[in-house]
Amino acid sequence: MIGMEIIDEVLKNGFAESLTVKVVSLRLLLAVIFGGIVGYTRERNNKPAGFRTHILVCFGAAIISMVQDQLRLDIMELARANAEVASVVKTDLGRLGAQVVSGIGFLGAGSIMKEKGETVGGMTTAAGIWATGCAGLGIGWGFYNLAFPAIVFMLLILVFFKKFESKIEKKIVSLNFEIKFLNEKDYEKGIVDVFEVISKKLIRIIQINKHRVDDTVFLTVNIEESVINVSDVVTALSALKNVEYVKNS
Repeated sequence: MIGMEIIDEVLKNGFAESLTVKVVSLRLLLAVIFGGIVGYTRERNNKPAGFRTHILVCFGAAIISMVQDQLRLDIMELARANAEVASVVKTDLGRLGAQVVSGIGFLGAGSIMKEKGETVGGMTTAAGIWATGCAGLGIGWGFYNLAFPAIVFMLLILVFFKKFESKIEKKIVSLNFEIKFLNEKDYEKGIVDVFEVISKKLIRIIQINKHRVDDTVFLTVNIEESVINVSDVVTALSALKNVEYVKNS
């Protein structure tokens, strides 16, 4: 019978008339299951944001949306009990949810930098965290007809689309330039000039990696090989005031 009650609750799909223990427990359970399934696919691939992270993101988002839903119910009850304040008391159903979306955005930004140090990476991880949080909001509000298709499509994107990504991705032939700065101060002054040279020559940057050896700063720039004259690029970058040397690695 409990199974039938759960099915009935899921089929209602939408705002509940009251957030009973049964309703809250079901929504939190669904958030744990949803986040766990998505997180498992990331954990299996040794990604920095894995099983527990996705569960907590989805779980937390569901809690916030239920808090907002409970506020809605309380305000409706207050308005019914006090007709004189009905036209005065107002609520914004999306306020807390909007803060969750923004907050998860910062969490995702952290995963981008964490995955590969100072290399730009981890975009899929960040997007997955954000999407999982959004689904958690939907679960917390009781929008099950949104949450269930969402998990299916997210798994398709994370698991199956990855197999086709290498096939549809354009094969890029690239070049690496190593740019040396004597110290952090020279790097801060010279990095703008480096990007200005690259921009003027219409060079497409694929990846940038910065690392230090003692006080010396090395910037490895991976660019798409095209009709550019490699020696011309090296000469232009080497001529910059704060650059110690440039070599094609």
